[in-house]
Formats: sequence, C-alpha cells, structure tokens
Amino acid sequence: MFGAWNVKISVGAMPQKVATAVSKLSEQLIGAEYEPIAYLGSQEVNGINHAVLAEQTIVTGRDTKNVVVLIFNEKPNAMEATLVNIERVVESGAPLGGTKVEVATSIPAEAMDAYAKCFEGYVGANITPLALLATKVTKGINYVFFAEMVPVYPDAKAQAMLITVNDMTNEVSFVDLLASKHEVALGYSFTWLKNGLGKPLGEWP
Repeated sequence: MFGAWNVKISVGAMPQKVATAVSKLSEQLIGAEYEPIAYLGSQEVNGINHAVLAEQTIVTGRDTKNVVVLIFNEKPNAMEATLVNIERVVESGAPLGGTKVEVATSIPAEAMDAYAKCFEGYVGANITPLALLATKVTKGINYVFFAEMVPVYPDAKAQAMLITVNDMTNEVSFVDLLASKHEVALGYSFTWLKNGLGKPLGEWP
C-alpha cells in the first residue's frame, strides 16, 4: 500500500544507498556520531523512504547517547539516499536515576531473564528481542528492548517495536517505532502479575 511501512528488519545489512548515506552522516552532521543498529523497512513516498534504527552519540565533554530513527529518501537516479528526518526514541537521562543508553545486540542474561519473566504465558504475538537499548533504575529496573513483533492472526504484518519491561513490577509497554508520533502501538500498557502459586491474577488484553 502506498505510504504504508513494509517492515523488513535486518540487524546486519541495509540497502547499499542507505548504507552509504549512513556511513557519511558523522562527517555531514557536526557534533554527533551515528552507529546503525538495524534496518527497519521501507515505504513508497516520493521515491522510497527507508528507516534505520541507530545509536546517536552527541560529542561533548561528556558524550551523551540516544537511540534514534533515521529516515532516508531514495530517488531512482540518486547516488545515495538523502537524510530527511531524525527522531529520538530513547533519550539518555541525568546520571542519577536517568535512562542509560547502552546498546547490546548480545543481550545480557539478566535482561533476558527479566524479559522471560514478564512474557511467560503470553500468546498474543510472536516477539523476538533483537537488542537491549537502555536501562533505567526506577522501582526495579526498566529494560528497553528493540524487538520484532508479529501478532498471531492470519496475514499479520511484522512491527518494529520498543518494548520496556520492569523486572520488579512485571509491567510491559509497547511502542511502534514506525507509528506516527510513536504512539503506544496497541493503545495501552499492561501488567502481567502472578500470585505465589504462579497463577495469573489478570489476563492479557
């Protein structure tokens, strides 16, 4: 469909014109460096738009890291894609109690344990965590993952998601990385709680 995102996630590769454009970003945009995390997909709008998830480092005396979605536009005869938008989707916070952006495609065991605990018994979608993007110490620890999600229904389309889980409260929230203004993808956050016998206290929406 014209204008709709065709999500095709790749952690290791992206179209050549986009890869060329990404490699030149740090030269063109003074004061920041960009390290691609994953190619997210494309859409047909005045050529072809491409979305790339990347780690942004603001180069200062104390470097600040964020996670951004870069949008490039590719024209048929262009030598490389052109950057048209940068949107921050995870921002580093203050040193004490703030969000710590530290991207890891080899997800640490403690983060995967928190993820597994929160999603035990969930059958609404097939979700594949692809990277840990950030952590935040709050009531417990919030782990922010980049993941591919495919809802369990016929002809469901893949979605590129930010998924935050809390290792103490078991609260989970979803954000669609390619949704307009990054609204919560499913319209809510939800909590999956269990009592001491391991039985659900609530149901997944």
